[in-house]
Amino acid sequence: MRLDLTYIAAMMRTVPIDLLRGFIMMLMALDHASGMVARTHFTEIWGVSFKVYPDLGWWLTRFMSHLCAPGFFFLMGMSMLLFAEKRLQTGWSERRIRGYFFKRGGLILLFMFFLEFPAWGLGTFFGRGASGGGGMAFPGAFEGGFFVPTTVLYGLGMCMILGAFLWKLPKWLLVLISVLSFVFSAWYIGQLSADDVLNPLAVFLAVPGLSVGAMTLYPIIPWLGVVTFGMFWAKLMREFPDKIYGYSLVTGLVFVLAFMVLRFFELTNFQMNSYHDWISFFTLIKYPPSMVFILITCGINLILLFVFSKLSNQKWLRPVRLFGQTAMFFYIVHLYLYALMGAPFPAGASIGVMYVVWVIGLVLLYFICDWFLNFKRNKADGSFWKMI
Repeated sequence: MRLDLTYIAAMMRTVPIDLLRGFIMMLMALDHASGMVARTHFTEIWGVSFKVYPDLGWWLTRFMSHLCAPGFFFLMGMSMLLFAEKRLQTGWSERRIRGYFFKRGGLILLFMFFLEFPAWGLGTFFGRGASGGGGMAFPGAFEGGFFVPTTVLYGLGMCMILGAFLWKLPKWLLVLISVLSFVFSAWYIGQLSADDVLNPLAVFLAVPGLSVGAMTLYPIIPWLGVVTFGMFWAKLMREFPDKIYGYSLVTGLVFVLAFMVLRFFELTNFQMNSYHDWISFFTLIKYPPSMVFILITCGINLILLFVFSKLSNQKWLRPVRLFGQTAMFFYIVHLYLYALMGAPFPAGASIGVMYVVWVIGLVLLYFICDWFLNFKRNKADGSFWKMI
């Protein structure tokens, strides 16, 4: 009985993780509905001009979506560490755990090529009548030829594979990797011009852009730092299970304050003279994640982790937790769903209509994900379905 109570208590402590993951999944769906239904999307890449937000509603829509990628990488790091330690307690060897992360990371990459890309193609096909919401500018000189495109699943999959070797590291070394990843990224970008011919290996590893053979928005090095920070946070959770969410609140507030100071002095955003009002003040370079971008987004995510720890027993949040428990399945399905729901709007829709479609999509996704969660619960631990 004592073991059962200990297990239940441990599970309850991780409910806020599921809730935060589910919440940012919903925000991610909003961002993709923006592109597939309203045919309006914003992409903040280093070194090139990007579209100005036309009004407060569009800025807020995009700003909320900025929580998603840092949240995904941070929570993936936390989940990897917690998964590994739980499996060690049930008799798994470190080699078997590493093998699991290799397989799951590779599976994420396969999903990108064979499931995600067709969904984006479907959304683009239905949006052929749109004007002004389409292409984006990429840094890097490239005039045609073959290249391999990548998405956020590339960054997640590769970071999971590399993380298979990192989760056993001590806390201080995980934090050092996080810091160095952003220091290196800032230094490397500082040596480049948006018109430089980028090395394909550099594009895959360090700098978003386009080159012969490569196109990426989520290179490995800067995002790996968010994963190792998540691993560090999970180690703190194991050491201080009753205090970790209080630490999350304090650290989140410190991060947001640090953002305000650095942004005011126009430091670490890969741009100078880049704000003239409060909307432009909060317009941050996401590709690659600038230090100010990471500070405010990870800060808000940590604050939300604390908030969800206070709401973890609320039944009305069950749909949010459900989305968090079926994140990869949700990701693939929602792309096809919103691509199809955007078909009646080839030239785009207003922001109000887009929000209505987004909510309808979430209702449909709730029933689809609920079915899938019940389906995979009956599968063995080593099952393919457990990795989705």
